[in-house]
Amino acid sequence: MKKLFFIVLLLPMLLLSHSDKVYKVVIRSDWQPYYFINTQGKPDGYAVELFDLIAKEAHLDYKFVLANNFQEIVQLLQEGSVDIIPNISISSDRQSLLLFTQPTDDFLVNIYKRNTSTEIKNLDDINDKRVGLVRNNICTKILNQKYTQTKQRFYMDYKALINGLLNKDVDVFCYPKPLIDFENGEHSSIVSLGKALVEIKRGVGVTKENFDLLPLLDDAITNLKLTGELSKLHKKWFNKKSYIELTRSETIFVVLSFLGISFTTLVIIAYFINKKKWLMTNDMLQKEVKKQTQLLEDQNQELTRLQEELKEQLNKDTLTNIYNRKFYNQKLLEFLSLFERYDMVFSFVIFDIDDFKKINDTFGHALGDRVLIELTQMVNQHIRITDYLFRIGGEEFVILFANTELEDARKVAEKLRENIEKELTTLDNHTVTVSMGLTQVQKEDNAQSIFKRADELLYKAKKSGKNQVLL
Repeated sequence: MKKLFFIVLLLPMLLLSHSDKVYKVVIRSDWQPYYFINTQGKPDGYAVELFDLIAKEAHLDYKFVLANNFQEIVQLLQEGSVDIIPNISISSDRQSLLLFTQPTDDFLVNIYKRNTSTEIKNLDDINDKRVGLVRNNICTKILNQKYTQTKQRFYMDYKALINGLLNKDVDVFCYPKPLIDFENGEHSSIVSLGKALVEIKRGVGVTKENFDLLPLLDDAITNLKLTGELSKLHKKWFNKKSYIELTRSETIFVVLSFLGISFTTLVIIAYFINKKKWLMTNDMLQKEVKKQTQLLEDQNQELTRLQEELKEQLNKDTLTNIYNRKFYNQKLLEFLSLFERYDMVFSFVIFDIDDFKKINDTFGHALGDRVLIELTQMVNQHIRITDYLFRIGGEEFVILFANTELEDARKVAEKLRENIEKELTTLDNHTVTVSMGLTQVQKEDNAQSIFKRADELLYKAKKSGKNQVLL
């Protein structure tokens, strides 16, 4: 019991100990409903609450830094004075400053006009018109691509933009729909042209110096999607469901939660309906309520446990408990994207166990499985936390070496091969060996080309004697 007490006491500190840094999170002082200062003088809004949830999930310490407009935010990012912006449009134009997480939400970008305007009926009518824009907003890029004949006039913020339209300084303006919807209670004379210009995905932006935050933030965002917290927050601020849909795997958790809670509720209702309530005293009723409440709590705890197990199973191989092929496909695309955008090199090794079929035939599948388990445990002990080990087939594995060039990866691969040959003693009087094909990412690589190149090297290693690393 004493040990358990200390474990419970120390667990939160262990979870928070991954970094002592207090991250500076920049927000707008007035960009409702995403950011604003509330009547208590504190930061508030959808994006503020969103980052509160993400940071709590990722165990990050942070403080908010206020900026009056997006120009100030850009300046602070360029100076290195801030680390994170909690909600920003994911745009290639901003990749020189930021790395982006997976999307947390999205919004539509619309063209707006005065409701008294009769000559502007659809988007095709704006080409020769005066269009109001806010500097550094995504609208400028969109219009420059699609509507090159517009006469653009720039404003400091969206409130000045609205006033410019109402004062007839411009014929239309372009801006994200959620902010105009939020303001439109005061400006019912403003209407959109119907079809949106584009749908923009938004996520958390981090400076390149803090690239190691991306996996933490992505995991936190995924967890918030799975638990429904992200959708609940979006609905709170925008009174509708988020446009970001859960994947099929993520939907399992939502459905499971709903079914579990619904079933528990039905059990309790059925119990009281069938019970002879008129024979119960108040004391008996209180005892029954307490009993059923405890039952509900127990079932909810079991449901939470099942959710955690299912979540783990989504990305893990059931036998070896390392990452599976599904997660390999996802992570490889992420590595390729980081290389394409920021020249973050990585090395790719594919390997399998030599003569594994013979091992199964000679020693049986149970011992064959034990070889797979002990081999993956050994490999995991000798690679970094930033590297990834996947089981992509029966006895076939891939390692992604992050920020690692070919020669350094070769040394690690050779060390792994030697350790497996010398130290993997699962089978009596039988040495287990592996063959490896190793390559480094190249310009124009995609998921298929890098795999094919490494796989061909593996094939050559097999044909030329096995138990070797070829590159």
